Amino acid sequence: MDATAVVNFAGVFAISVIASFAVLWVFGAALGRGRRLQMRPAPRPVTENTILFRNGVIDGHDVIRPGNLGPVDDWIDLRNWLGDRFAGLPEHLPDDRTETVTFRATNAAEDPATLTISAEKGLTCVTLEDPVESQPADRHQAMRLKTAQSEDRLALMTAPCAIWKTDRSGEVIWQNAACRRLLTEQLDHILENIEIPAHANESTSSRIAIARPHGGGTIWCDVDVFTTERGVIHYATDVTNAVHAEAAQREFVQTLTKTFANLTTGLAIFDRNKQLALFNPALVDLTALPAEFLSGRPSLMSFFDNLRDRQVMPEPKSYSDWRAQINQMIETASDGLYQETWSLPSGVTYRVTGRPHPDGAVAFLFEDITAEISLTRRFRAQNDLRQSVIDKLDHAVAVIAANNVVIFCNATWTEMFGVDPDTSFAELGIRDLVTICREKYPHPDFWQRVEMQTTSNTLSQPVEDIIDTEDGRQLMCRLVPVSGGAAILCRPVDHPVTGAAKAEAVNT
Repeated sequence: MDATAVVNFAGVFAISVIASFAVLWVFGAALGRGRRLQMRPAPRPVTENTILFRNGVIDGHDVIRPGNLGPVDDWIDLRNWLGDRFAGLPEHLPDDRTETVTFRATNAAEDPATLTISAEKGLTCVTLEDPVESQPADRHQAMRLKTAQSEDRLALMTAPCAIWKTDRSGEVIWQNAACRRLLTEQLDHILENIEIPAHANESTSSRIAIARPHGGGTIWCDVDVFTTERGVIHYATDVTNAVHAEAAQREFVQTLTKTFANLTTGLAIFDRNKQLALFNPALVDLTALPAEFLSGRPSLMSFFDNLRDRQVMPEPKSYSDWRAQINQMIETASDGLYQETWSLPSGVTYRVTGRPHPDGAVAFLFEDITAEISLTRRFRAQNDLRQSVIDKLDHAVAVIAANNVVIFCNATWTEMFGVDPDTSFAELGIRDLVTICREKYPHPDFWQRVEMQTTSNTLSQPVEDIIDTEDGRQLMCRLVPVSGGAAILCRPVDHPVTGAAKAEAVNT
C-alpha cells in the first residue's frame, strides 16, 4: 500500500470516528433533554375562583363563564347563591378590619370545596376553591341546578293535586303520587271527557265528576290542561267541597227567595257594584215598578230615579240636592244608620230602611206603615180628646197604672198639687206622688193607705177621707180601683164637715 492510500484510509477513518461521536453526542443531548422535560413537574391546574368586593359591591372576578354566577351584583346576591352549599355565611362582609374566615361545605365528607373570605384595607376577596373542578363556579352552578331540579321533582311528586303528563297520542308517560292514589283508574275516563288544545302553549279548563277509588261517592275535579311541544301536562284539583258549597248556596238562595216572596215588606238588595241583585214581589206591589225593569238589574241611582218619576218617594225641591241626598243615603245605609219615613201625595206612608250587606252591598226595606200611622194618629186624637174632657172637670184626677206609675192627670190636679207627669223627664212613681201630696195636704193616715194599697196591689174597694187644708178648706179625696190600675180623685167640700158629719160624709 502506498503512502497515498494510507493517508486516504486514515482520513476516512478519522472522519467516521468524528461522525460517530457527533451522532452519539446529538442523541445523548436529545435524550437528556427529554429526561429533563419528563422530570419537570406539570403546572398545577387552577381550582379556585375569586370574586373581589369593594364597599359591598362586586368590583371584579375571574369566572370564565360569568353567566354561571347568575344575577349577582352584591354580597347579598352571592350569599344567596352560595348559601345552600355553605352554611353560616355572614349577613355582611367585614368592614375595614383585616380578617380571614374559611367555611367548609355543608356535606364536607363528600364535598371538599371551601369558601374563604379575606378582608384588608376596604377590599374583600371571596375565594371559592374546589379541587375537583378547575372552574369551581361552574361546578357550583351545576350542583345548584341539580339540587333545584331534585327539589322541583320532589315538589311535583308530593303536590296535593294530581299531575300527569301524556304524549301527543294520549299515553301517560309520568304521574305524581296524588295521581296514582286518586285517579289512576280514572285517567282514561278523564281524558275522554276533557278538551285538549290543538296547538302548543295553549290551555283549557274543564270540570268533571269521577267515582272515588273503591267506592264512596263522587269526586269533582277541575282539570287544567297545558300543551307543550313534546306533550300535554294535566293538573286535576279536587273541588268537591266547593261544588257542594255552591249547591248549598243555590239551595239557600232559593229558600231565601221563597221566603222573601211571602214577605209584605218590599226588599231590594244591591251588590257591591250598586246594581240590583235581588228583589221580591212585594217591592213590585209597593213601588209599582215594572218587573221587567227590576229584572234588568238597574243601578241604584236608576232605581231611585224611577221611584221619583212615579211619585213613590217625596218630591225634592232641588234635583241636585235630591241626588246628593240619595248619595248620602247610600253612604249612611252602608253604616246601617239610614231610616226615613216617606209620606206620599197619595196618602200612603212608607218606612224606608237601609241596611249594610256583606261585601259592600246595600239592602233597602220598604214597609207600608199607612195603617200603623193612621192608628197612631187616631190614638193620639183620642188621647187629646180624653185629656181635654178630664181637664174640664172640677175634680182633680190622677191615674196610676198597674206598675204604680202616674200616667196622666188633669189640669185641676196640676193646679192643686203642682204635678204634671207629661212634662217630667223621669217617671213619677206612686211613692213620689204620695210624698208630694203629703207635703201639700198633710193627713195622718190617708196618704199612707194610698201608698200601701197601690204598692201591694190589694185595692179592691174605694178608700176615702176628708183632708183639712191650711187655708180652712176641706178636700174629699178618694182612691178608687179602675181597670188596669187606680185613680185618685180630689174635690173641694162645699160645706165644711166636722165630727160625726165628717164620718158620715166619708161613708156616703
